[in-house]
Amino acid sequence: MPSSKAILFVATNDELASIAREVASNTEDSVKVEIVMGNPMSALEIARDADRHGFGAIVSRGTTSRIMSGSGVAIPVIQVRVTGYDAVRALLAAKRHAHHVGIVGSDDMIRWLDGLGGLLGVEVSTRFAESWEQIGAAIRSLRDEGVGAIVGWNLVQRRATEMGLPFVPLSSGREAVHDALAEARSVANARWREAERAERLKAILSSVTNAVVAVDSDGAITHFNQAAESMVGISSDQAIGRHISTILKSEQTDRLRVDSESRGEWVEKVGSLTVLARSETIVVDNRVAGAVFSLDDVTRIRELERIVREEVRDTGHMSKHRLSDIVGTSGRMAEAVELAERFAKVDSTVLIEGETGTGKELFAHGIHSASARRDGPFVAVNCAAIPETLLESELFGYAPGAFTGARQSGKPGLFEMAHRGTMFLDEIGEMSGPLQARLLRVLQERETMRVGGVRVIPIDVRVIAATNKDLFGLVQRAEFRDDLFYRLSVLNLHIPPLRERPEDLPLLAEHLMRSVAARLQRRPRRFSSEAVTVLQDYSWPGNVRQLENTIEQLVAVGEERQPVERAEVDRVLARYAASGGRSPQSGSAPAVGNATAALTPAREPDGAYENSSLRQIETEVILRTLEEAGGNKAETARRLGISKTTLWRRLKQIDAKG
Repeated sequence: MPSSKAILFVATNDELASIAREVASNTEDSVKVEIVMGNPMSALEIARDADRHGFGAIVSRGTTSRIMSGSGVAIPVIQVRVTGYDAVRALLAAKRHAHHVGIVGSDDMIRWLDGLGGLLGVEVSTRFAESWEQIGAAIRSLRDEGVGAIVGWNLVQRRATEMGLPFVPLSSGREAVHDALAEARSVANARWREAERAERLKAILSSVTNAVVAVDSDGAITHFNQAAESMVGISSDQAIGRHISTILKSEQTDRLRVDSESRGEWVEKVGSLTVLARSETIVVDNRVAGAVFSLDDVTRIRELERIVREEVRDTGHMSKHRLSDIVGTSGRMAEAVELAERFAKVDSTVLIEGETGTGKELFAHGIHSASARRDGPFVAVNCAAIPETLLESELFGYAPGAFTGARQSGKPGLFEMAHRGTMFLDEIGEMSGPLQARLLRVLQERETMRVGGVRVIPIDVRVIAATNKDLFGLVQRAEFRDDLFYRLSVLNLHIPPLRERPEDLPLLAEHLMRSVAARLQRRPRRFSSEAVTVLQDYSWPGNVRQLENTIEQLVAVGEERQPVERAEVDRVLARYAASGGRSPQSGSAPAVGNATAALTPAREPDGAYENSSLRQIETEVILRTLEEAGGNKAETARRLGISKTTLWRRLKQIDAKG
């Protein structure tokens, strides 16, 4: 196509050229009209030259236009048609010479003039003629018939003059030229748009790294990108027009057919390469119009997967635990682990329920590690730990410029990062209604869309959700979507609280002692039988997390070479009285304001606390823990098992009392 849009107007006489210049100059359009003189003898040369220069369309009339139309060039030729005005003007002019007028020319000219004779009081005789010889014979025949004047195109004039007959040219008026140029612009613009689409498609196909081959409904190749050239070893010029089966000599020949069923994925041999082949049909107006085949080098796919796994590992979105890491020999725990192993073998959504600190995330890690997605990412997010205004953009990402302060490049969401892996949504019961609706769509459609974006992103993600709340109760109170609840709880796993499996305490305490001691770079301590009894008698409202916190305190402040005695355990557990605790049935986080109900060991603690009031114990525990944490309030709150807001409020009360 030319760099600037242009139409070539071929005028067969000076009058037509003048009209074309006038019409073109009075039309506000970016399309340039170039005007040249021509006739039937020069028509072929003009058409071929216009094709070489990339004109969008050619406009001419009569025999000249018909010769250019049949020249074999790709440029469309628009004919300046004879209008009623043109025909009337020509016949009235011829009537001044004679009442019997002869018309020599093409079919369209004859059609217009022949029917007007009776209306204008003129006897009309017609002869079809286009070549020089035909024109001569036609005029002689009309002269012998008694015709007194000839009407026709310019080419007829010379012959009529030679035979002594008056000649009236059939001139195209402004209306005909205007209509022809308007049609030419429309046709040319359509060609330019189609050429632009073709170039865009070519650029897209050239930019993709996998080989792409498109075929028509007969299997003939229509597109063959650069990657396909490199893979197959032939150029696109050599490939286009050939049948797909001559390029892909597949053992699975049925895969290369072009019909409504020709879509799928299979492994193929192309030369020395093993490729993953995919096919997709092209359907237009419910009719199969072709197919697209894409070929990926299997070696390259494996290398890309290796790179992706390394990148995912660098971001930390990898599973860190296995089901075998779960410590416990009780029947309840063994049943939960066995059920988790079964869940790992399928790809359905899982809802894990259990009190705070029971190890729900550990089970989620384990299910992922035992599943077919083990090599994919494991992305965990706590729905209660991130403000609602940020959680949406974290989960779904955002498009460039989606909001003030957003990255100009946008940001992928966690669901995108979890592609081909597992998304773990902890504290799902804290998710707001609007986000529940978005999550439901992800689960239903297996696709996501960034905040402020318009592009749908397909994803392949398994979702594991967890909650310490009675989610079904929330559904009944209309605080959680029932449709989302049923989507999440396809598979349901309940983790028993620690108080319901006291037989696991000795083994679990020893395991945590070794783990915590290694982390703190201290020697692990041995538990006395009395200390173990105290641990088993305690209700553990914070479950395993609270047990680990307890053991960390025993390791951090105790004598390394001395066994853990009952009195030490009692003193540490007394701290939970100060931080509030919770009843074993509540399932809610500890609240300092409920301190009187929190002391749940079987025996009263002895030592420094036995003569102190509960409020004094609370104050001493908070201040001592704050000191041990180096003044770090976040760490202090974590060790006490309370929120930072609760700690701040208690410290403010302590300061007020002096």
